[in-house]
Amino acid sequence: MPEDDREIRERVRGLIAETGRERSQLLEVLHKVQKEFRHVPRAAAEAIEQEMLVPVADTYGVVTFYDLLSEKPVGRKVLRICEDVTCSLHGAEQLAAEAERVLGPEGQPSQGGDVSWTRCACLGLCDRAPAALYDEEPLAPLAPVAIRKVGADHA
Repeated sequence: MPEDDREIRERVRGLIAETGRERSQLLEVLHKVQKEFRHVPRAAAEAIEQEMLVPVADTYGVVTFYDLLSEKPVGRKVLRICEDVTCSLHGAEQLAAEAERVLGPEGQPSQGGDVSWTRCACLGLCDRAPAALYDEEPLAPLAPVAIRKVGADHA
């Protein structure tokens, strides 16, 4: 992880140069920033403002709207448990309780920063509910044993 804001801004400028400076590229840039830093740091939002002319407030509006982006650091791998209606009806809350038991508090990286978990909006996998994404790969239908395997793999 970068040591200071100047280094973050420099790396984000490089990501923007690869992607494009048009405002329509904001979401793609933010996904790259999330992947690079495991969250969208303030210094990244400032670099986006300078390079893409998107105000910091607008950037954070997007970050707080999309479940796949985060203001705080997440684990290198993230388990995202869908909590929309269909998944809720098929046991998403029990799966979230199992994730908390196995992986720790929601939104906090595990010891060593390997994995974290969070609830999220619909993943579009309603036909296989309950659903989750783990390291951006679908897990559906999700079962408690899969959550325990994620925990065991990162113990």
